[in-house]
Amino acid sequence: MNIRILKYALAWLAGGGTLAAADLTDKLPLQPCGIGRPATDRVWWGEWAQTPEGAAAIKRAEASLKAPMPPFDAERYLDYSTNGNRTRYQDQLTPRWNRFTRLVLGECLEGKGRFTPAIEQTVRGLCADPSWLMPAHDRNAQVFKGGEPYVDLAAAMNGYQMALAAWLLDGRLPAATLQLMRENVARRVTGPVLRTIDGTASKEVKAGHWWARTTNNWNAVCTAGTVGAILASEPSRATRTKAVAWAERNMEIFLSGFGKDGYCSEGIGYWNFGFGHYMILEELLRAQTGGQVDLCKAAAIPVIAGAPARLEITGGIYPAFADCGLTARPDARLVELVGWRLAKQAFTGRPSAALAESSTLYQIMTGLVVRREAAAAGTSAEPAVLARHSWFAESGVCVARPAQAGGMAVAWKGGHNGEHHNHNDVGTTIVVWKGKPVIADPGAMVYRAETFSRDRYRLPVLSSFGHSVPVVAGTLQAEGAQCSGQVLRTEFSDARDRVAIDCSSAYPDAGLKKLERQWTYQRDGNGSLAIEDSFEFAAPSAFASALVGLGDWYLVAGQERSARFLIDGGQDAVLQVDVEFSGRGAWEVRQILNPGRPTSSRLGLALVEPALNGFVRMTVRPAASGATATATKLACGTVPEKLPDLRLAPPPGTGS
Repeated sequence: MNIRILKYALAWLAGGGTLAAADLTDKLPLQPCGIGRPATDRVWWGEWAQTPEGAAAIKRAEASLKAPMPPFDAERYLDYSTNGNRTRYQDQLTPRWNRFTRLVLGECLEGKGRFTPAIEQTVRGLCADPSWLMPAHDRNAQVFKGGEPYVDLAAAMNGYQMALAAWLLDGRLPAATLQLMRENVARRVTGPVLRTIDGTASKEVKAGHWWARTTNNWNAVCTAGTVGAILASEPSRATRTKAVAWAERNMEIFLSGFGKDGYCSEGIGYWNFGFGHYMILEELLRAQTGGQVDLCKAAAIPVIAGAPARLEITGGIYPAFADCGLTARPDARLVELVGWRLAKQAFTGRPSAALAESSTLYQIMTGLVVRREAAAAGTSAEPAVLARHSWFAESGVCVARPAQAGGMAVAWKGGHNGEHHNHNDVGTTIVVWKGKPVIADPGAMVYRAETFSRDRYRLPVLSSFGHSVPVVAGTLQAEGAQCSGQVLRTEFSDARDRVAIDCSSAYPDAGLKKLERQWTYQRDGNGSLAIEDSFEFAAPSAFASALVGLGDWYLVAGQERSARFLIDGGQDAVLQVDVEFSGRGAWEVRQILNPGRPTSSRLGLALVEPALNGFVRMTVRPAASGATATATKLACGTVPEKLPDLRLAPPPGTGS
């Protein structure tokens, strides 16, 4: 991320306000239009076709001619209703729409009609689908069964693609095909949304459009998709104007979901998805109103845009907090887009690089337009420099980096348990060594019905049992924004960073008088991190802490009140963990299963006897080379795939 964006972000931190309502009278085009130029503009498209990326896009379209259209599979669609599986249908849905995108781009680039028969066949297939929704969002499969359509993430994105394709290929496809495309967009997407805007939608459709009032990624994605489709297909200029004003209001709500520090509680992956669609909408509205509507003028934008750069732990590794993948990182396309729009930073590569990307039709078209705009006016990028620490004060997230290159880096969070895509994880910690998150947040699971059900926190990977946080009086953390890490004190310097939080509210029924977690990161040598949990109960109770990692645990030495462990994350990424207990301590290792994703291993660290007060202190530092050779590998017990109780920790397992 351009360092100038970070400077602007700091200057805007105290900013507020909402998006200014634009006077759109006579600003929108007379006729509906998309972004870019229609395929009939052979000069514009011919230039792109002559580039290596354009030639490669034509080759992808040719490959699609040889591959049959994957059919709609009703059995897969109904998987979610019958067994909660989401992935079988989604794995088939994506290639179907990707085929559509590739063929449309091929025809726009080549302009010879070679791809139109396949486009017609693909359109007929997609328009015959009983639903454009994701099955997980189709309540009781009502739309699939013929009920009134409403819009979810998939319908919004694909509806925009279909509407944009009809505009691009007007005059290149048969009139009957264009009519079929526009009728389906109107029935499935723009009609239900326009009725929601004017208040005439049915109760069921209004309920399906809950996303227009939410602060998470759904609002930005669904608003961008539906308004994009409206602008590309709706004949009435007045109706399009109402849709733009509605989009502006929705985006005010969406932006309010970010912390004032710019932090996205949904994680980096959803920053890419949600904020990425905010910027897609921004570019569309800017283009269609001659800059009259500029969503980048919102006070929060520089801070939100700069947040991912501040979240990098080290070496391109980012925290996997909430429903975030372990390898998630900021989308380079989005980073460059905001770099250009906020700081006039040049894009890397040629303007035609957008054609090399595997993404939606509207993302590709937006990339072509913006990259061409920036090509002549962009400036060279300034190198980004990672500071010693990043502190997101409102969100309670800290990233601490080493003084010397290649040292151990860490991240931790306070936050609360009512965040978007929340995990019950107040106090969780990540330690990165030799390019690996060895002490790790396990990240997201493969979504299924239970993921977003009332049983969500019975799934260990989402509950506090699957994170590096305490178990208090046998109880796990509760959910809700009232369960939070209240910051007690901070200290940041070149030598060390220290943050202490009160996390007692996350354990409301544990009889606590005090529960404080303090992190101290020291920068000498390769770095070290001390995590201390200190507690006080109203009556003697059980207390335990834990470290969750990706690797095997070893015991070096164990005594009554102290122990030394190693965790081997592979490829010589070995950490040493020294533990001190206020009383007699015990430990065990248990697997946290995450089907389809890496399995993590949890080192539980418990006081053997109930105590009125006490502590568990864990100090993590890089281990000496070959340290595991003389250590004892700890046996690993198991945890039920679903915990018997939302709030009670599972009993001790079979590990050492």
